[in-house]
Amino acid sequence: MLRRLLHDTRADPRDRLAGCLLLLYAQPLTRTATLKTSDITTTADGQIAITLARGAVTLPDPLSSLTISLRDQRRAATGGDGWLLAGRKQGTHITAERLRDRLKPYGITSRGGRQAALLALAASLPAPILAERIGIHQGRAAQWVRAAGTTYADYVALRNRP
Repeated sequence: MLRRLLHDTRADPRDRLAGCLLLLYAQPLTRTATLKTSDITTTADGQIAITLARGAVTLPDPLSSLTISLRDQRRAATGGDGWLLAGRKQGTHITAERLRDRLKPYGITSRGGRQAALLALAASLPAPILAERIGIHQGRAAQWVRAAGTTYADYVALRNRP
């Protein structure tokens, strides 16, 4: 599913971005729906970042290219910053329900996709960083880390590899 979202240029870029944020970063559709064009920035070293919770997350390519392209399209259409995923009525954002419906043809369900992403992220990040990066409570992040079967010691060992 992720490969299709990242590389199928025939698919709607809004669907591609929403699906990728769900499958890679466990973003709830309610949060994705309310992203603004100003949430997408370029870092000092030229990388594309998106603010998902309490901090910006640097996006890998081809997701970064997709995101910056969508942001630029929205800015051109509105003449400035606004909702990244516009709703049907001018000045509104898309609803989470509409996003959910748009992702169904790709075989993506919000609950299953988010749980798989949380488990994958919890296997590689300690609970405090997981909580901060994706915007969940630290206690909930700790539960996901335990479910992934990892410990903070595993994370430290991974970070200290040459």
